[in-house]
Amino acid sequence: MRPKTDTFPIKLREVDEKDRQILNILSKNARTKLTVIARQIGLSVDSTKKRIQKLEFDGVINKYTIQVGVTKLGLLQATHVYVKLKDIVKEKYNALIEDMMKNPSVIDLMTMLGDYDLYIVFLSKDNMEMDEMKLEIREKFGSIIGEWKEVVVSRLYKLEEYRF
Repeated sequence: MRPKTDTFPIKLREVDEKDRQILNILSKNARTKLTVIARQIGLSVDSTKKRIQKLEFDGVINKYTIQVGVTKLGLLQATHVYVKLKDIVKEKYNALIEDMMKNPSVIDLMTMLGDYDLYIVFLSKDNMEMDEMKLEIREKFGSIIGEWKEVVVSRLYKLEEYRF
C-alpha cells in the first residue's frame, strides 16, 4: 500500500459507478466478503479484488476499521470541545497536540480555520471524569488556551456514514 502524504497538490482519483458501489458496501461493513461485493456490483471476484486493491493503492481506501459501542464500555458522555488559542508558543502548542494525541479519551483532534483553532472530542464516563481531564489540560496548557467551549452530546442519530 502506498504511504499517505499530506503534501499538495493532491492527485485526485476518478471513481466510476462500480468503485462507488464498492465504497458504499465497504463503508457499511468493511468485513463484507469479496464474493458478496462481486455479486452485488455485478463483477467477477477477481475484477472486484483488483478494483479494491487499486482503491487502496491510490489512497482512496486508507484503512479498514470498526465502530466501537462506547456506551457498552461505560463511556457514556461525548464532549465536543472548541478551543481558541492565545499567545501561542511553538513548543507549548506542539506539547498540547502531542498530549491530546496520546490521551486515550480523545477520539478526534483537528485544527480548524475560523473562530476556533482546535476541535477535540472526548469520551468519558460522566461529568466528573470530564471535569478532571479538563482541569488537568487547562493547568498544563492554560497559558495558550484562550477560550474553551464545550458541547455535550445528548443523543446520537448518525455517525460516520459516507455515501459515494
